[in-house]
Amino acid sequence: MPKTNNKIYFSSDLSDRERACFETGIKLGALYHILCGIPIQSDENIINSIERGIESAISCQPYVKSVKIHLDREKVLGKKQSEFDYDEITGRIIQAEINIEYESIHVVAKVEWVDELEYPLMFIEKIQNKD
Repeated sequence: MPKTNNKIYFSSDLSDRERACFETGIKLGALYHILCGIPIQSDENIINSIERGIESAISCQPYVKSVKIHLDREKVLGKKQSEFDYDEITGRIIQAEINIEYESIHVVAKVEWVDELEYPLMFIEKIQNKD
């Protein structure tokens, strides 16, 4: 795949480490906001297909090396009781890990519900030089 010079669109004093963090934030935000609101029910096939589908979609973005999404099955409402009965994905259900590589920088970041904050926290777990 040919390399493009997309650095011309960013400030010249931006480090590779800063750019890797920027790219990571973009991917985490996309992953989270794509998932939120998707209709879901406690059918393993449905949950698996959503997880794999969003992983595949996010992995298409630049610098993404891997994505793993886990939807907390214990927090998904049960089977449909009526035609209009379904749950939807919220931040309480999403657990995800994404690996980004930009130039020589490798970032591992996550989205996890943190009970004590009552918030779906997005955070960088690890950042290091690949070399």
